[in-house]
Amino acid sequence: MTQAYNLSQLANKVNTSGQVDVTTGLSGVTPVANGGTGQSTFTNGQLLIGNTTGNTLTKATLTAGSGISVTNGNGSITIATTGGGQLSYALFSYPGSGTWTCPSGVTKVKVTCIAGGGGGNVGSGADFFGGNGGCAIGIYTVTPGAGYSYSVGESGNGSPATSPTASNNGTSSSVSGLCSATGGTGASPAGNGSNGVGSNGTFFNGYYNNNYMFAGSLAPGTSGVAWNTTLRPGAGGYGYNGGVAGVILIEYIG
Repeated sequence: MTQAYNLSQLANKVNTSGQVDVTTGLSGVTPVANGGTGQSTFTNGQLLIGNTTGNTLTKATLTAGSGISVTNGNGSITIATTGGGQLSYALFSYPGSGTWTCPSGVTKVKVTCIAGGGGGNVGSGADFFGGNGGCAIGIYTVTPGAGYSYSVGESGNGSPATSPTASNNGTSSSVSGLCSATGGTGASPAGNGSNGVGSNGTFFNGYYNNNYMFAGSLAPGTSGVAWNTTLRPGAGGYGYNGGVAGVILIEYIG
């Protein structure tokens, strides 16, 4: 009696072509093995993801990452970048110290840290190079809003025109907790100075070749101080000329 009744009810859900009306003729959830999803309800932004455990489909939502936002709407998902995506930088090109404050939303920076170059010297019938300032370049994790102290290395003076003595060394450059580099040593009346060394990054012992330093346009015993298109940062001096000051460049997206 019950079976006959059920069959009669099923017949009411079959159209003239023998097709079952799935909007009212089925109950329960069709499993994945039978061609279904195994799911009956969803929330905004949920997707079906293959799951090898039981060979099923699992409901999941996208997760936002650093610099990425995810907005789950009614039948839509919007993915966007945050922070504007514009390349910005802070450049410190004169000897001295200070503090750089990390902007809001910035968590990664690229730092180029170059120390000051040593002064040149003059010996018996020969001119000598001061050592180039060391260099460290790297990508570092930073904290938005935090202050990072920095120091830009000074250049070493060249040898006096009379009674040449050992020239002055360049001094170190650093960004607190991130990277640093030592200055190039001054030349002596008998030979060239030594290049500085970078720490905590990709290192270049003597970032620039000595021949980047010009000769003859500074007064004896003086230093190149700041750099420009002729004076490369951290370059060692030659002969009577002093070296060139270091530089710190901080680049970031924000």
